[in-house]
Amino acid sequence: MGNNLFSVLWSSIKSKFATFVSKLRMWLSWDFVRTRVIGGIRDFFVRLFNVKPKNKDDYYTVFRWMISKKLAYLIIIIVGVISLWYIASSTRLFTKSSEGIPTYKYNSIMLRMAKDKVRIKAKSGYVAYEGQVSKGYATGEGKLFAKDGTVLYSGQFEKNQYEGEGTQNYETGIIHYKGQFHANLYNGQGSLYRENGTREYEGGFVDGLKEGDGKLFDAGGNPVYEGSFASDELIYGELLGKTPQDIRAKYFGSQKMYEESEELGSDVVIHLEDINALYLAESDGSASDDSMKATNVIVLSNVYRSGKSEIKGIDGIKRVLGDPVYEGYSSVILPEAVAINILSDKQSTLKGRVNMDSTSVYTDDIVIRNYDQDYSVYVYTFRRGDLMYSFVCNEEGGSFSFYEIQKGGSE
Repeated sequence: MGNNLFSVLWSSIKSKFATFVSKLRMWLSWDFVRTRVIGGIRDFFVRLFNVKPKNKDDYYTVFRWMISKKLAYLIIIIVGVISLWYIASSTRLFTKSSEGIPTYKYNSIMLRMAKDKVRIKAKSGYVAYEGQVSKGYATGEGKLFAKDGTVLYSGQFEKNQYEGEGTQNYETGIIHYKGQFHANLYNGQGSLYRENGTREYEGGFVDGLKEGDGKLFDAGGNPVYEGSFASDELIYGELLGKTPQDIRAKYFGSQKMYEESEELGSDVVIHLEDINALYLAESDGSASDDSMKATNVIVLSNVYRSGKSEIKGIDGIKRVLGDPVYEGYSSVILPEAVAINILSDKQSTLKGRVNMDSTSVYTDDIVIRNYDQDYSVYVYTFRRGDLMYSFVCNEEGGSFSFYEIQKGGSE
């Protein structure tokens, strides 16, 4: 009797709440939620796409055009959706490395908002930069990498350019330059290195070229010359008027001396092997000690530098130095004869070697008793300031084999 009464009571309660429980289960089911959400979005866009205005208040007036407000809203939403999609797609290109460093693709919009240390991927996907950024630019301390991971540069940046102190490497990873930069170029004080790792130069730079006081080093890293530089080349003219002792205080490399015999004269030509030059030392009759001084300097190069230009032909020399003060055939003098023979030992030049009667007293001391003074060359001489530049050629026009510098008052 009691059990039957309880069953009847329970059935009555269940019947009262069955409808509510069924609705609750339906409301909490994923299919119902998805259907309602999608249906709501669909209905919203159906209403939105129904852009037929009913009165003038449903329009925006732009100049003479009437634009439906609903159409304007639709355009704004479309633009917003596209923008969100683009940002989302860019964000997918943003990850964090195992070290916790944010990584961006080079053209990611999110990079423009990044600060402090990041990694930036190149177009092909490798990490090309790691370091500080500001407003999308490499700014501050950072490193630039090659595709194989070799560090090409480490140091300071300013808006994606080398700026300040830094170290630039060859593609092999060996140091190439260490020092100061401005606008990607060597500017200020720095050191230049060869690919074998030995130091080549230490001193001043301007726009990537050696400029100012500096020191040259040989292939073994030993200092060979200390002096002034301009346009990436040492200023050979500063040797003029100096005694061999003064020059030896600036030049520390290998040298060879060519002396005239007493019958021929008393001049001396000294070859400065490590800086590709030689000079003629003559007695200064006006000096109380009758000391010898450098009166002519010959540069054993077929290239003349002017600024960033390398000039190899006489036409180019004329454009830089103007019209020559002299040109024509001339018999060689002693320093020119020595220069021709030094160059001929390396490669064919001018008319070949100058016949010379000489004796080696020591390996670095040669006495010249006679040489072929009928050996002729074609010379172009130009004046630049208080110096004369003579370019020695085989014949008129064309290129030159070497050039000579002397004071303007010298013959």
